[in-house]
Amino acid sequence: MRTSLISFGLYLTLFSGWLAFTVAAVEPIEKNIIYVHIPAAITALACFCVLFVCSIQYLRTGQKDWDYIAAASAEVGLVFATVLNVTGMIFARAEWGTFWTPSPRLVSSAVLWFLYAAYLILRSSFNAGCKQEKVSAVFGIIAFADIPLVIISARFIRDVHRPAFSFDTGWQITALLLAILGTIFLAAVLIWIKTDILKVAGHNLENTENTV
Repeated sequence: MRTSLISFGLYLTLFSGWLAFTVAAVEPIEKNIIYVHIPAAITALACFCVLFVCSIQYLRTGQKDWDYIAAASAEVGLVFATVLNVTGMIFARAEWGTFWTPSPRLVSSAVLWFLYAAYLILRSSFNAGCKQEKVSAVFGIIAFADIPLVIISARFIRDVHRPAFSFDTGWQITALLLAILGTIFLAAVLIWIKTDILKVAGHNLENTENTV
């Protein structure tokens, strides 16, 4: 089942990539990285939203499943936040001739990556248990404050980064939508897989402690 879902997500992303370099190509060629950059940005933000909601649910219910999903979302989100920042620097080089400018939009995106990393480091700083889960959940809720900043800086604060990327053809819009859909689909399946892995590890740890 999950193999089929991953295959479908990969098909969407690869097909959008083929479109991006054929009928949906953007000039100059370096700017086609936008078909990776925008989906990665949306997915990284979506993963943090999942982390935020699951952290609230864990504190509210105390059910470990919510903590497992939050942790899985953080790991997957870190991957896409990394893609977001790396492709952003590539696009910045093509757009402005420099890999980095201290604009609000770029800084808030970099902060998003560091928050993901900090969440995972914080989790690893505690032994598995109630304290790890509660501290991580509280941090996930507080760190969510960066998400509105990313959106506000992208839409309402004027800086060197363009507020939106305009496309000239329907093929370009189609390629982008397929890339977004495929990337979010892959992220959802990866969160699902990682959640199951964390559940198994958690159950094994509980059984070991009970045996001892």
